[in-house]
Amino acid sequence: MIANNYIFWSLYFIQTVNFMMIESTHKVSPSYYVNKTFSHSYVSTVNSLITYNEREIKFSDKECTILTTPIQTYKDTKDRDKVFEKFYKKIEDIKCTCSVIVKTKLAYLSNILEGLRSGGAIEVARAKLNVLKEEAGLMVLLFQKGSVKAGKWFWSYYFKIMAIIEYESNKHFFGETPFGEEELQSEITNFINDCKNNKYLTRNRTESELVSKNPNVPNNIFQELRVSVIIVMDYVNEMQYIPINYLYLKPLWDENELLFSQITGSAIDWRPTIRRHAVEVNKTKEYIKNRQWISKPFGHLSYHKLIKHIISVRIYTFLWVLLEIFNKEMPQMGLFHLNLMYVETIRAIDKVQNCMHYTEFLFYDLVSAFKGTMHERPLNFDSIITRISTRVKDILVDLNGRNSNGSTWISININEGFAFTEILEFLQEFKNNFNLLKEKLLILNYDLALSILIEGN
Repeated sequence: MIANNYIFWSLYFIQTVNFMMIESTHKVSPSYYVNKTFSHSYVSTVNSLITYNEREIKFSDKECTILTTPIQTYKDTKDRDKVFEKFYKKIEDIKCTCSVIVKTKLAYLSNILEGLRSGGAIEVARAKLNVLKEEAGLMVLLFQKGSVKAGKWFWSYYFKIMAIIEYESNKHFFGETPFGEEELQSEITNFINDCKNNKYLTRNRTESELVSKNPNVPNNIFQELRVSVIIVMDYVNEMQYIPINYLYLKPLWDENELLFSQITGSAIDWRPTIRRHAVEVNKTKEYIKNRQWISKPFGHLSYHKLIKHIISVRIYTFLWVLLEIFNKEMPQMGLFHLNLMYVETIRAIDKVQNCMHYTEFLFYDLVSAFKGTMHERPLNFDSIITRISTRVKDILVDLNGRNSNGSTWISININEGFAFTEILEFLQEFKNNFNLLKEKLLILNYDLALSILIEGN
């Protein structure tokens, strides 16, 4: 029944499959050209933001099209490098301006905290704090959506606001100098100096002068972010009320079956990782209980790294098994079944790629290499499999340590043949596993939580 449903829904796509597949990856740099695009909403938002830069960076309609359109043929790569380089300069420009805004608002936030310490009522300050929290959250999301590191100070600033909003619960956990950590002092200062050296900011203006003499700049930024659907929806739905423990991945603390179940065609020894997972969960609970995130938001990121590695291993292993099956079965397939299998595989990959963090660059290279290989005859995925297996084994060593008997922590067994319907069922297992994971991740912004890890590295 599963196979029949797949065939029925996939027939529609077969006519377009040749247009979806890119040219050989020998001609096209897979990770950069094929996968790097942004949504129209995000590009429009970035393009609309004004900054303190005296040399405004704006994108033409043609440049916006390049930023939002995946390539289909080699000629589509023309001028792509320059446009993306310009886009990241604009992101850096915005980051410089937002860093100035954060630095000037630290004094304001410090005054609120001192007022509370002197006996002021939190109700008086709550409205102002909620506005600051929204602004901080929107800035964090702006950079997270661009798959770039923002700066530790954005997260540290956001955590401080969250802690002060719950002042009565947290008042004993603020140090004598609650805004004295490095990322809120030397790191943000050094970054702003770099912005001046790179001419994103005027050298002879202090931060307070920039803000006071150009009030339209922060007004524009927060006005545009509040109406940007791609950003404000994430804030309203996932960030506005997210508790701290969710940013430290609480929904996954007790999900051993989801994280460590076996995958058809493979055998992974998860036992050392399961023990490590239990230890890391306890450390994370203690870290949150003691409010260490207030003064050291990047002080405990080992659980984030653990989860990132576990999910990466699971995705890579599914792909590894799948390509071993393809190597065995595809030479016997007719064109109809080849095209159908390609469509279903891409649909499965599309389902799971949101669980793979953007810093796992190899994944995007491999997906693009797979698309290119589908143009080649004879079909052979040995080189892709070699790269996947190397990465999986490296991650498992990171997770489990070196195996004392010298063997790897994983084995793949595809000795028996797979009928066409069985391949479709494996693809369904692939999607089902990550649909269950995504249900857990829906109650938090997984990419957002993982961005704390990226900032901390």
